[in-house]
Amino acid sequence: MQAIAQTMRLEDALNVFHARNFAYDVLRRFFIEEPSKEYLKQFSYQNMIDLFPFQEESQELQEGIQHIKNYFSSYDPVNNKDDYENLHWDYTKMFIGPFEIKVFPWESTYVTKEKFLYQETTLTVRKEYEKFAFQCADYMEADDHIGLELDFMFHLNQLCIESCSQNNKNALTEVSYLLHEQQKFINQHLGRFVQAFSDGVTQHADTEFYIGLAKILNHYLLIDLKVLEELLNIHLEK
Repeated sequence: MQAIAQTMRLEDALNVFHARNFAYDVLRRFFIEEPSKEYLKQFSYQNMIDLFPFQEESQELQEGIQHIKNYFSSYDPVNNKDDYENLHWDYTKMFIGPFEIKVFPWESTYVTKEKFLYQETTLTVRKEYEKFAFQCADYMEADDHIGLELDFMFHLNQLCIESCSQNNKNALTEVSYLLHEQQKFINQHLGRFVQAFSDGVTQHADTEFYIGLAKILNHYLLIDLKVLEELLNIHLEK
């Protein structure tokens, strides 16, 4: 990754935050629930996968992107009913059922011996959400679901964008605090299970679409940790 300058204006940091916003938006949408036809249409027609940030920094990220491009070159889930239902089923049979869940999407099932939901891990994540007024009531899922944790990262990055855009007297302090919180959340939560989760998806997915997404998810988080570290080691200024 190219080194970030030792000093950076908040308005320039916005470019980094917008790139992160794009990445987390894609990931949260495809892991929180079955893909909607509306978003698939936008995603495929606008070739959004080609715009995924930081791909030049990681061969594995490029490989994940290529898997998704291969999928769209052979299948059309927007206009072909069978392709759409097969993609839907790929998500459902891995993460929901109705039979045995192939890949658990909850942090608790990876980091605790008992693998119970709504225990200490779930409640710890919930407290993080509450600290930033993050609402996830629209989804009937435990708070430590992979999609919700990605949505939370998207939320925190959005707060960075808002602070930079408003450029008030507390903007620098707010952004620094939010960057620390994001770094901590990856290290204490997402980073503890995303490798095992992604490996499970790669093993059980029937479509190159989800194989590609799993590879992108795993390696993007590694890159994002480096981005956060560099942002925290530079001097942000107005």
